[in-house]
Amino acid sequence: MLSSELLRTRISRGKIMPLFCTTNFGNGSDYELANKLVVFFTNAQKDRQCKGDLLQKIGLLESEYDYKLVRGLFTLLERRCIFGRLNSLSTIATPMLIRQKLFEESSKQGLALSDSQRQGIIQQIANQMHISFDDVETLMWSDKDENLILTQFDTINTKDLILWYNLSLFQTLLFKCTELEFYVKGGVYWKEVLRNVKRYGLMYNLEYDSEDDADEDSIKCVLEGPLSLFKMTDRYGTSMAKLLPSIVGTPTWKINGSIVKKTDSGQKIYSFELSSDNTKDFLRSRIDPEYQNDGNAENNDYVYDSSTEAAFAKKFYQHFNQNDKFGWKISREPDPLIADGKAMIPDFLFERFGRKVYFEIVGFWTKEYLERKAAKLKVLFDNDEKNKNNQSIDLLVAVNSELSCSQMETISKDRVFTFKKDVSIKPVLEHLKQIDVEITEEKVVNTKIKLDEHSLDLISIKQIAREYAIPETAALKILKTDYPNEYVVIGSYLISKEKTTIVNNFLDGISKFVQACTVMTSHKIPDSCHADLLSELGYDVIWNDLNPDNAIITKK
Repeated sequence: MLSSELLRTRISRGKIMPLFCTTNFGNGSDYELANKLVVFFTNAQKDRQCKGDLLQKIGLLESEYDYKLVRGLFTLLERRCIFGRLNSLSTIATPMLIRQKLFEESSKQGLALSDSQRQGIIQQIANQMHISFDDVETLMWSDKDENLILTQFDTINTKDLILWYNLSLFQTLLFKCTELEFYVKGGVYWKEVLRNVKRYGLMYNLEYDSEDDADEDSIKCVLEGPLSLFKMTDRYGTSMAKLLPSIVGTPTWKINGSIVKKTDSGQKIYSFELSSDNTKDFLRSRIDPEYQNDGNAENNDYVYDSSTEAAFAKKFYQHFNQNDKFGWKISREPDPLIADGKAMIPDFLFERFGRKVYFEIVGFWTKEYLERKAAKLKVLFDNDEKNKNNQSIDLLVAVNSELSCSQMETISKDRVFTFKKDVSIKPVLEHLKQIDVEITEEKVVNTKIKLDEHSLDLISIKQIAREYAIPETAALKILKTDYPNEYVVIGSYLISKEKTTIVNNFLDGISKFVQACTVMTSHKIPDSCHADLLSELGYDVIWNDLNPDNAIITKK
């Protein structure tokens, strides 16, 4: 964070924005200035220059660039420095002792009004302390700030300096905040940010964001700003500024709020809004996208809080293919659910066709933790909180049967099941199957399928499902309803009865299974349908051994 006098902003139509540094190259650019400053500090440390010399060079830049920008970058670089006195003289005497002796001698002899008198007093003290005249002059004011030597500089590259400056500028803006709202994506990040909210003593409330059209389930955290309080505004403002890095350090975030600013006509309130989208070149997430967990954490047990969670996830992957675009997907620690304005972050989220099912595993923990967890769960179940689609929150809870927690006994029994060692996936599968039925019925009602006239003889149920983004069960039900007597279901295909009749006629007199397959292939029947179609046409396949060439077909 920078001092308030170094805050650079742009105001337009009641909105205020930090005047961020850019990383663009070119003469007179912010990057050029930042690079010059890094070079100045690097050379000053290398040449053991004093701070006064460094300040003189910086002063020249202030006439060429924005003063606040120069001073802001200088302030940050100065925090990476260690200034000290010359080591060769530090053992001789302290500056305070030298000054004390000089002033005492001067008071005895009277004020030194000429250079010769001054030099005489200095020489006399040098003789008394057995050091040189030059050493006395050097030591006398060596502890003054501008005379300190740059002994150590923690170097930084230019781009990182600019990004650091931008973050510090943003923090300074928040110091005058009256209210702040923010959103981050992902329960893992919510958990970290809310932990810092509590650690810094900030007052917060979670609520659904009714104005966010992009994400139907978006929630926001509302913080009271320092200027909305009557006491401890400085400390509270600093705490809010400290929270900022944990928010902008996540891959996806959004912040908006109100700022009080003094103007010629008095104090005015300005609004601001920033996000990870419109600050991509100015603020950087500390999370490298290359290493982000995309939710498919199969075989990555290290992302789980416990072996119980890891074991359950493994079972889920065995039942559901995560590469299936329209199948059930699992993600760990989704965005929070809201219980009386506070966060409850479930362990897992299952998603399919916009339907969401949350899953919480309550393992053995401390009594206090269990009481808090149970209280949040009870609020979620009892209040039947609604999201913006007016749908109830679909939450399943697996509870360790060895838990001793009275509150657990008071929460809904319909969505709670117990486990001893490992969490059974059976109750979850049964619940998801119920939802699959609901999804199918919904899609059947709302979907109208139009078939391609050139492919009416053979219809791929999977292809229709992908084309209309519906479950295969819904596609099959719609097609059977629209064409009740025209097709037979063979595997994952619908084959017209006309085509099966033609194939049946060509099979007359054929006894070899491979010959029958050749006939069906010639009529563009997929290999996966051959055995089922033969059965539909009244044939049995008799296998004499494992060689298909020796298999025969007979009429039932």
